Amino acid sequence: MQFVFTKEEMARDLGRAGLRKGDTVLVHSSLSSIGYVPGGADDVIDALLEAVGDDGTVVVPTLTGHISDSPENPPAFSSDKPSWTGTIPEAMRGREGACRSVHPTHSVAAIGNLARKLTEGHEDAMTPCGRGTPYLKVAEAQGKIVFLGATLNSNTTFHSVEELANLYYHLQPEPTICELEIGGRRVKRRMFLHAYGAPRTFGEKEGELVESGVAKVGHVGRAKSILVDAGEMIDFALRKLKGDGLYLVEREVIDFWCISGCIDLVSRGKLNSMKINLYMPRGASVKFLGNSLSFKGVGMDFHGNLKLGSGTLTLPTKFGKALRLNGGYSYWIRFRKGARGMEADVVDHARPYSAAKVT
Repeated sequence: MQFVFTKEEMARDLGRAGLRKGDTVLVHSSLSSIGYVPGGADDVIDALLEAVGDDGTVVVPTLTGHISDSPENPPAFSSDKPSWTGTIPEAMRGREGACRSVHPTHSVAAIGNLARKLTEGHEDAMTPCGRGTPYLKVAEAQGKIVFLGATLNSNTTFHSVEELANLYYHLQPEPTICELEIGGRRVKRRMFLHAYGAPRTFGEKEGELVESGVAKVGHVGRAKSILVDAGEMIDFALRKLKGDGLYLVEREVIDFWCISGCIDLVSRGKLNSMKINLYMPRGASVKFLGNSLSFKGVGMDFHGNLKLGSGTLTLPTKFGKALRLNGGYSYWIRFRKGARGMEADVVDHARPYSAAKVT
């Protein structure tokens, strides 16, 4: 049986979910979760614009960041650069009248009363989601965040919280000089980019936010919706981080995806070297040697109620010398090709909840 949802029905659902005329709302979405929408992404955008009215504003993330972005491989930006955040953001950024902020990794597109105000100046912000960025401007405008068929795992504004808290695991320590297109001109900006290598627990915070009254669960079409007060969520998470610097980090997990991606890019010659900020759970250890990566002391979900606690992974390339990492720290590790194969060395390390070392 096919469930069909018109834009009028979705606009009513959005109102029942908590959107009001005049609202400013940042939208994270999954079109396929809603059900069959005859007009596709455009109907969803029309429904959102109808829900907030002429005085409201709809914002979507049009992210373009990649694990390889760094001072050694600086990302560039132009207004027509495709994003990887889904069908609805891609349709939104191409709409007539849409404003897109200028940022090499974390741009947004917006339509509505505050669109220009929210998007301007992103290129001058020192961090992707912090002061002067659209993500905090939404909160400053008493705005909301809605998740349509998406979980809080996609909650970019939690990165705003990490930047406000100045956490070590989150930002690269050296700035990157990025080339940006602004008004048809190519200009360069110095900015700090996100680090990769610390798994997050964003999705697990839904229950706490609902219980505290910061979030409300509803439905739009067949999709579950979560409506969040942006400012209250930021304040809530900052309070949590003051008592627990790892509040947003998945404590027992190692980011093997990040390790794999880094090794792949360097071994194939896409990059001469690459750094990641690898979070190591307390009590865990990892060892690179030869074609093996051995690990122990993790508690990763494997299947059902099974946990992956230790083991050995076969690597596609050989490490000429051993590197051992002990738990309880975040390590800046540099991977590069050497005379005897792949090399990995520790550039810096600190407790993951330490203050960021940005220069």
